[in-house]
Amino acid sequence: MGAEMFTNPVLDGCADPDVIYYEGTYYLYATNTDMKDDSEMGFKVYTSQDLVHWTDRGMALKACDSWGEKQFWAPDIIFTNNTFYLSYSVEEHLCIATSKSPLGPFIQEVKKPLHEDIKEIDSHFFQDTDGTWYLYFVRFFDSNQIWGAEMTGDLLGIREETLTRLLVPDTPWECIQWPVNEAPYMLLHKGLYYLTYSGSHCLSSYGSGYAVAASPLGEFTKYENNPILRSNDKVHGVGHHCITWSPDHTRMFIVYHQHYDRTKMSPRRLCVDRIRFEEKEGGPDILVVDGPSTDPQPLFFQEVPEKGGIPHGQK
Repeated sequence: MGAEMFTNPVLDGCADPDVIYYEGTYYLYATNTDMKDDSEMGFKVYTSQDLVHWTDRGMALKACDSWGEKQFWAPDIIFTNNTFYLSYSVEEHLCIATSKSPLGPFIQEVKKPLHEDIKEIDSHFFQDTDGTWYLYFVRFFDSNQIWGAEMTGDLLGIREETLTRLLVPDTPWECIQWPVNEAPYMLLHKGLYYLTYSGSHCLSSYGSGYAVAASPLGEFTKYENNPILRSNDKVHGVGHHCITWSPDHTRMFIVYHQHYDRTKMSPRRLCVDRIRFEEKEGGPDILVVDGPSTDPQPLFFQEVPEKGGIPHGQK
């Protein structure tokens, strides 16, 4: 019997995805772009064995358990200290909620944003090899800019003295309709820090690129051939991605959203493709995305993954 096939997109009604692999199952959290009523204000959680077939498991975080009432966007999740931490934006402010289960309920114990007087979105957790946790996120000025900082020991805030501006939109592909660098996602590869991100307004034909630095807070140098994921004549609005791994941690996958079609943005739709490092003589290695794909392709996993979590809250 031949391999089972699939075609992107794999799930409707989702944007700004983040995925964690925990005890043999992938868990997906995303901006809900197809809400039926206020009871779905917050974040749903979906589960999968293969990154393609997803099951709706209900609400992981409800608005009543969080500061803010609307505009719940861009969740990011880690597992550490026997606790799941969910960072997200609500009403363009950052919040962090916790749970003992990946299914929730996630609850924000102190219902206030990280910064009450500063608008911020698109947060992302990252743990360095020395155990230090960082939070990356977006602030608004005359452009959308990516900032980063070390986190406090309880992972519920940042050390303000470490706050650093990391990326600003400064190339044409990042400035369509509005100058934007957003949706940060960090990878560590061969001792270098690859900060991946999206560029240009989310309503545009935007895409994703990356920048490289020798330390978690830079200075970062953007890859000269960005973007590495871009819209084409078949699929529009590909961006705001996360990256996850196969159960044996040998293959990487990029999970991202696309616009509903070429004529309207929402409800946005979830896609998944391969992403990999290619060696470059003299370095640094190059990130390559095999997508956005629109043709049928074999399932990434033909068998159910073995159980076993990934340590240190890695996705």
